[in-house]
Formats: sequence, structure tokens, C-alpha cells
Amino acid sequence: MRRLAIVLFVFIAAIAAAIIAFNLQRRARETRTAADVAPRTGRFVDGGGVQIFVQESGPASAPAVMLVHGTGTWSEIWRETIDALSADHRVIAVDLPPFGYSDKPLDARAYTRQAQARRLIGVLDALHVPSVTLVAHSVGARPAVEAALASPDRISRLILIDPALGFQTNGSDPPHFEQNHPSWAVRTLFTTPPLRTAVISAYGTNPLFLEQMFGTFVSNKAAVTPQRLAIIRQPMVVRGTTPAYGAWLSVLTVAEDRSLSSDFANLRKLQMPAGIIWGRTDTVTPLWQGERLHALIPGSRLVVLDGVGHIPYIEDPPRFTAALRELLQRG
Repeated sequence: MRRLAIVLFVFIAAIAAAIIAFNLQRRARETRTAADVAPRTGRFVDGGGVQIFVQESGPASAPAVMLVHGTGTWSEIWRETIDALSADHRVIAVDLPPFGYSDKPLDARAYTRQAQARRLIGVLDALHVPSVTLVAHSVGARPAVEAALASPDRISRLILIDPALGFQTNGSDPPHFEQNHPSWAVRTLFTTPPLRTAVISAYGTNPLFLEQMFGTFVSNKAAVTPQRLAIIRQPMVVRGTTPAYGAWLSVLTVAEDRSLSSDFANLRKLQMPAGIIWGRTDTVTPLWQGERLHALIPGSRLVVLDGVGHIPYIEDPPRFTAALRELLQRG
């Protein structure tokens, strides 16, 4: 028994030491301001009291398309899509806080669906865009759908890419949003800022594990190239990145969600043309969720891409672009 206790103590001490070391590395890495290191391909605009980094391409007079990324990435992850659409669209790719170069509030309330949706509309206001086709991926689809429900006059078309809207765990149950019911340990972790920051430093924003983590989202592992990994790492030098990730994650994992878009009955109220693109081999948000979503949104069209996982626009850019263009042309 004593030997077991010693082994357990050593194991816990090693984990604690690793977390402390990675937290120190995070402090040494996240020292730059967004204004100093943001790429010159974009600019900052006011998203309703928060500075949002946006990248724009294409004719200003062309139909506007706004691209909203998913977890852990930023606007540059859409580069192939931006380039493919910019000949005949005004493409606006945003960094949704706390990701990329946008502001990184530390108050978890800043990351509710409602707050993030207001920021998307705020960007449209700042750019003087009256209406837009909103294209959103994964968790980025939550504020996108919220914006479409709260401000339907500003969203001319809604296109969702493998959206992580929070469907119930059991696919055979009637479709509904599954509220968080975290354990005491999870609640303690994500509501204690110093603790969650230290833990996220060890894995969530640790460059050593980025390839492994990113690889779990895709079926086409060849999409996890050194160039794409470099893109994801690029803004992780911005001051306050990891603490802000923690605040965002606390909303995702422990907060109660009473937004319009968390009530799936409201999805039937969406009247703008809607399209859904889904990777057939997605293990993060399985295809049955796409089929349920398609049934919930009136008149929506579901396009399934074979051999593609959770991030179609990097796993197979040509097929994704073709599917997206087809949905953009629908009336």
C-alpha cells in the first residue's frame, strides 16, 4: 500500500510539474500585442466595443460573404475559400473572439452566443454591409445561427459547415440542445481561472500537442500540413490568449445556455435560404446531426461530402468550394 501511495504521489507530482512548466512557457510565449503582430492582410474594426480582426478580399460592390471559423483557428484557415470566392464576392473572414488577433475579454459572459452574434452584426455595421451570406463552421455556427434568428434582415443566406450546435448525445432521441450538466470536478476546473489557465497551457494552447489535437478533427490526415499548423500557431503569441481561451471554454462546458438558437424549435423560424455542408466521416459532429438539422430548417439543402471529416474546407478544398458555390447560387 505504501509503495502504491508513493507511485501515486510521484505521478501526481510529475503532472503538476509538467503543468507548471507549460504554464511558464505560455507566459514567455504570449507577450505580444495583437496590433504589433497581426498580418497586414487584415485590419481591426469595432465589433460593438470589441476590436475584431477581419480579412477582406474581392470587389466591394459584389455580394458579401462572411466566413466564421471554428474552435482554435482564425480567419486565415479559410485562405483557399477566400481566394476561390473573391473573384465575384466580397469576402469577409473574421477572427471570432477569443481566437486569432481579435480582442480577448477575460469575462466569460463575453462569449455567450448572444454576445458573439452581436459582434458579427457589429462587424457588418462597421463595414457598412447591409446584408450578408453567413458561412459558419463548427462551434462558430452557434453565434451565426443566433445572429440569423436575432437579426434576420441582415442575413440573406445561411450556410453551416459541420456545425457544432449542441445536439443531444443520443441520436435516437428527439432533436434538442443538450444543456451542460458538468461534474463537480469539471465545474471547479472551468470556473477557477488560474487553474483552468494552467491546465489549458499544458494541452489546449501548447504548440507541442497542436498536430495531435488538430488531427482528431479531420479524416484526411494529409490536411494537417506544416503550413496549416504554422497558421494556427501564428496568433498564439498574443498576450492573454490562454486565459481568454479558458473563459470561452467555461461558457462551452459549464454555462447554461438560454439563447434563441439553443431552443431548436426556433430553427423552424429561419426563413432565409439555408444550406448545410457535412463531411460523411465526421466523428466530432456525426452526420445524423446534419440530417436532423436539415429536417429542422425549412427548405434547407444538405450536401454530404464523402471521405471528409469535420473540416471540409481544408480536407478537400476543391469539392468544398464547388458545394459552397452551388449553395451560394440558390435563390
